[in-house]
Amino acid sequence: MKKSKLSVGLVTSFIAAMALSSCGQKVTKDSTNIVEFTGNNGQTLSISIDEIYKDYLESSAGISKYYDQVIEVLIRHAFQKDKAGNSILKGVKRNYNQILDTAKENVESAKEQAKSNAESNGTDRKTEWQSILSEKGVKDEEELLQYFIYKLEKEEIEDWYYENNKVALRQEYLGLKSNKDTTGLVPATSEKATSRYPYHIRHILVKNEDGANDYTRGTISADAAERLSSAVKLLADGANNTFGEVAKQKSEDGSSSSYGDVGLMTNAISGEKLGMVNEFQLGIYAYDAIVKNGAGTRDGSETNPYNVIDEGLGLDDEVEGMKVSLALNALGIREIPYSVFVELGDVAKLENNYLTGLSVEDGKSALFPRNLLWNRYLNNHSIFVITNGSRDANYNLTGIPNESRDVKVAGAYYDGVDASYTQKYDTTPVSIDYSKLAGFKANAKFAQDAKEKVLCDERGNVIIGVRSEFGIHLMIVEKSAYDYDGTVKLEDYYTTALPKDDDYPTIPAGEHTYVDFIYSDEQSEYKTRSETIKSAIKGFDSTYDYRLYEELRSLEGVDANSDSNKAMFGLIDNYIDLQREKNKNEQEDGLQKVWETYFNMLATQDYYRNGVRNTASADTYNDRIVPEGCKIAFTSNLTAEQKKIFEEGGYCYVK
Repeated sequence: MKKSKLSVGLVTSFIAAMALSSCGQKVTKDSTNIVEFTGNNGQTLSISIDEIYKDYLESSAGISKYYDQVIEVLIRHAFQKDKAGNSILKGVKRNYNQILDTAKENVESAKEQAKSNAESNGTDRKTEWQSILSEKGVKDEEELLQYFIYKLEKEEIEDWYYENNKVALRQEYLGLKSNKDTTGLVPATSEKATSRYPYHIRHILVKNEDGANDYTRGTISADAAERLSSAVKLLADGANNTFGEVAKQKSEDGSSSSYGDVGLMTNAISGEKLGMVNEFQLGIYAYDAIVKNGAGTRDGSETNPYNVIDEGLGLDDEVEGMKVSLALNALGIREIPYSVFVELGDVAKLENNYLTGLSVEDGKSALFPRNLLWNRYLNNHSIFVITNGSRDANYNLTGIPNESRDVKVAGAYYDGVDASYTQKYDTTPVSIDYSKLAGFKANAKFAQDAKEKVLCDERGNVIIGVRSEFGIHLMIVEKSAYDYDGTVKLEDYYTTALPKDDDYPTIPAGEHTYVDFIYSDEQSEYKTRSETIKSAIKGFDSTYDYRLYEELRSLEGVDANSDSNKAMFGLIDNYIDLQREKNKNEQEDGLQKVWETYFNMLATQDYYRNGVRNTASADTYNDRIVPEGCKIAFTSNLTAEQKKIFEEGGYCYVK
């Protein structure tokens, strides 16, 4: 790597001095020098303020650069040998000689890459070699070797620190830890990093690429309507299809190859954005906030895990003067009848009058039955569940429909012969009893009476739906952050042990952990998911390096608390504290902003979807929801009276 004035003086002097002082001699600072090293043979090494200190330590950028060099010294020194020939750092898997051999191999590989690049680009090897050196920030082969050595050493130290602290790190990542005094869990928050409160989510994405900003006149293609209907019907037929199997067949994204698994969803903010689209991620948080609200779990205590998770997910933030969790509870969860999805498939391609074969209303797509259903029920960015309940009694009248707003559906159920829904728009009633489909299960949270059920996966997880800019997401929560003390404890669920390992947790029959939630005969697949958890835990703290610095500084006998050293190391400690505080503030502010964005979007949606219809204004006819009953234009021979509702001023008028 390129050697700045700072790195040349500091790294060289530190390594030399620490080698001399490895038998316990102090590292000190006096009034005229940054650091004065006293070795066990009495030799003194020092670095002058006039040489480097003043230029770098008067700004945060300077301190950052200084810190980078100090941690490099500490890491490099950790791989030095003591007088007995043993590595100073105990427990690392690779010693210096092994790392050196690998680094040399990397240098040779770089040379081969330069040769290959020269042949491919029609240049010479020297030019390509210089390009590689420049990319790595070094000037010659020796510096490239040192670059690889340090990179490998740092990776080794990171793994060493993780292995020595993995239980505590996992608890910090989860935000909860076992309470030795009780059978429950308590908060495990840290001043070093924000806990991530992970969710394990699977989903099925059915794409509908019409954008997401038209809240009342959106469109769904015939193909998308059929695909969505097909996916939901397969889920409802739960006796023959698991959620994962349907996801593998129907999900239109990369998660299909892993049975709908989207991995670990956390609260981490990056650039004022979450890892998933707002409707998806905040929809999951909203569902949990609503379902678990008022269950006697929140008592206002700072040690109550529910309160801590609420805070970690931003549910304690305020939007427009109301706490997020309370605002979500006021919004509730929409319940969409299963018959909507069945009918959506039936009418997907219906763009002409079924009886006459003639085009209707000059082919105005807003009146296509599939789009009437889409806008009435699905072109809505708030969360929903699917029930076996029926639609409003007026949804299929042949007279003037009287409702175009969003309402919570109540009333009859599809049980036995029901004439209000006819599969092919003829006069023959069909026998329908959706409650008998295996995918529908009783759920007290959504039942209006004993007959109502909600669509779930094979394990009883409620299937949560939401519309985003990409289409419709059908989601299940494999493990909620709030399910910390469930059948499988949160700490056990996120174990990194493999099923055959001795330290794999004991869990009830029929249950699973993240590692084996998808059964496999190949241990390699379990290992991949174990590594996913390990990477998540190691990576949740963006200041993970600081932990290495603090640990190594302590282990290598640097006395940072003596009067002579406080000034130097105090600058670094203050810098680290400020970075951690900055990260914490950015996380909190970012969560606040994504919730504000989410509620602003829902408020805009509500304005357009539920605004009072002004019959005197032509504009309101252009942006309001066209009533569902207007599909009679495609299903009946209209009477003269019925035709009037499609004229200007009528309920079904589309400009």
